Amino acid sequence: MKRTKQGREAAHPILPVGIYSHSQIAALAKRKAELRAQKVQRIKKQIEEGTYDVSAADVVRGLARSESSWLLNLADVCLPGVR
Repeated sequence: MKRTKQGREAAHPILPVGIYSHSQIAALAKRKAELRAQKVQRIKKQIEEGTYDVSAADVVRGLARSESSWLLNLADVCLPGVR
């Protein structure tokens, strides 16, 4: 059985070096930015129309993710190199 990394790194797959060219990475980053902008515009429109609805579970999940990220970043600042 293959061991996996613990902590933050476990959520991000490790890709072999050189699997993507710089132009492919740039294209992926641009596409991600475009999709995010579309999502923001869609949500803004829904809010303006009064049709935006989000579940309480999604709100809690987002808050937990945000707080976890903040705490991990704080640990990096206060305890660099400790894992």
